[in-house]
Amino acid sequence: MIRATLYTLCTLLLIGLVAANPTLQASGLKDGRIVGGYDAVPGQFPYQVSLRRPPNFHFCGGSIIGPRWILSAAHCTISMAPANLNVYVGSVKLASGGVYHRTMRIVNHPLYDPGTIENDISLIQTVQPIVFNEDTQPIALPTTNLLSGTGALISGWGRSNTMDSGTAEVPDNLQYLTVDIPTMEECRAERPGSNNIFDSVMCVSSPSGQGACSGDSGGPLAYDGLVHGIASFVRVPCATDVSDVYERVYSHRAWITSVTM
Repeated sequence: MIRATLYTLCTLLLIGLVAANPTLQASGLKDGRIVGGYDAVPGQFPYQVSLRRPPNFHFCGGSIIGPRWILSAAHCTISMAPANLNVYVGSVKLASGGVYHRTMRIVNHPLYDPGTIENDISLIQTVQPIVFNEDTQPIALPTTNLLSGTGALISGWGRSNTMDSGTAEVPDNLQYLTVDIPTMEECRAERPGSNNIFDSVMCVSSPSGQGACSGDSGGPLAYDGLVHGIASFVRVPCATDVSDVYERVYSHRAWITSVTM
């Protein structure tokens, strides 16, 4: 039985990831996977961003949803000052090719609960508008609630090994996976006694040996060209046969609109 304390541990592990080489030199990064993922090609995920702490540490992901707005997870940004957060856009390579944007404002969901990880969503406003091109584009919010589905996409630069094998391996190339979204009934049945599976989250399942891992937090789950999920807490060790949990974007549409309009 998976307890709330395990989910809290997952969150702490997700926050704690930094790049294997703090200067993000390509030679210091591993040619690995999201765990079991595939290399993205330029322009495949133009909405994907890397969140960076000074001097240049990748620690979480996010999604471009407007010229000055990034969607991410509150557990990534809850204690951060805007001056300590940069947004990197426009490249599938962690160490080269992208554009950096300074942060003007961080808005964490007012009801975010670090104990239960409820309402794990945040918004980041950049100082300057993001210039859109073939490698940098926003992704739209969902207009309907996705209750279940197959063939969704997750992406990120999270570690490519399972967190039970010592040194973190962080890929230079953006990784992605095709995943399924089970029903809430299936999700809760997988976790008897858990108090973390709120209606505002969704489960994400993939075969054992594949899945999100530390550093993928805040990153997108896309389905039919819309961002339906935000990576919240994952299996420990990563990539087991227990599903991961993503914040459900549709549940927060009104809040997102109230902040970004």
